[in-house]
Amino acid sequence: MKLPTTQARELMDNHFPWIDRYFLESVPQGVELKTSETICIISEWLNEPTYYANRTFKGWTIGVEVHIFYKLKSTLKALNEEMKIAQLFVQNGWTIENSRNHSKDPDTQQVDKVFYFAKDLVIKESE
Repeated sequence: MKLPTTQARELMDNHFPWIDRYFLESVPQGVELKTSETICIISEWLNEPTYYANRTFKGWTIGVEVHIFYKLKSTLKALNEEMKIAQLFVQNGWTIENSRNHSKDPDTQQVDKVFYFAKDLVIKESE
């Protein structure tokens, strides 16, 4: 099974053309970030067994943090697009665990937004 970050990135693929670049886990060293680009960093925040019964676990819970840094001077209707992101994840079996308020990065002055999504995977017992 693919890592949670890969699953989330593939889910978002081709749905949000206003996101210029995606990074999984972190921005690699040496990559120059521009305030003229909107970037999305997808990192893992949850990955653990769940649904315990009969001395074992029956499921696994995964979770991702989706952190968006909007480009400066954006004319994007951010709230509309954020609702589309949330709807996409929910329609694909994820739950919204947290949706943080917008804040402004003190260094770049970019507005950012953070979501936490989680998904329960049920482990099928072998026959």
